[in-house]
Parts: sequence; structure tokens; C-alpha cells
Amino acid sequence: MPGNAAIYIADPSLLGSRFFDKIEGIKSYEGINMGTSATGVRFNLDPGQIAMNFMPEHQVAQHLNGFSGFAQRIIQDKDQLIYAQARIHNVRLVCGCIVTPDFDQGGKLLDFLFRFNGAVNGLLFYSDTIFDYDGQALGGKLKGQG
Repeated sequence: MPGNAAIYIADPSLLGSRFFDKIEGIKSYEGINMGTSATGVRFNLDPGQIAMNFMPEHQVAQHLNGFSGFAQRIIQDKDQLIYAQARIHNVRLVCGCIVTPDFDQGGKLLDFLFRFNGAVNGLLFYSDTIFDYDGQALGGKLKGQG
């Protein structure tokens, strides 16, 4: 079964071939389209494939409200929560990530998601945990596990 994650991006204008060409580990990539609209991008990597599906714009606000509520429940430190809420407030693009066949045992696909998230200065949601652009767990079940 495929693995799942999500990346929350404040500046979607970064996403494009010039940006993708600088991310280590990408063998190839292709746009995912529905008609004339870009709906995502598929990355081919040595250990597998990651499809990043762009959440439709009309769904983002409601999704971010729910994500903000989730952050409130899992982030214990008040200052970290204020910081995370500000980051979530500025998100303009949500990318749902489908990892095929699943996350590899060597961690290369997850490492790619962390590198990608760092490059877009985003928030990564993985394994019920919210990670900042630098890989720090802000809250969730993996916080404190290094």
C-alpha cells in the first residue's frame, strides 16, 4: 500500500523545472494535468515514485482550518503553537504526497520529502507529526524521537 504525507507551501511560485532540477535525487519528473490545469507533479526517484497532488484551491481554506485545529491538539509548547499557526495561516498550496510502492526501509523517499520541504520552506505532515522546514518536529507522535 502506498505511503502518504503532505507538504504545506506558502509560495507555490517556486515550483517548476528550474526548482526541481536543483533537488538532489530526482531522476525525472512530469506534470500531472487535468485538461489545461496542473493538478500535481510526479517524481521518479531511485527507490520509488512520489506523486504530489495539488489540493484544489477551493478546498484549501477549509483544510487549513482543520490542520490548524490538529496543530492545536498536538503542539504542547505555546510559542511553538503560535509559530506553527502563523506558518499554517500563510499556506497557499497543499500537496498531498503518495509514495509508491511505500516508504523504503533505507529512508531515501522520506529523506527526499524532508529535503523538498526544506527547499520550499514548507511544513511536512508525516506519521501524525508536523515537521518544520528544517526537519524539527513541532508536534505529533514522532516529536522527541530525533
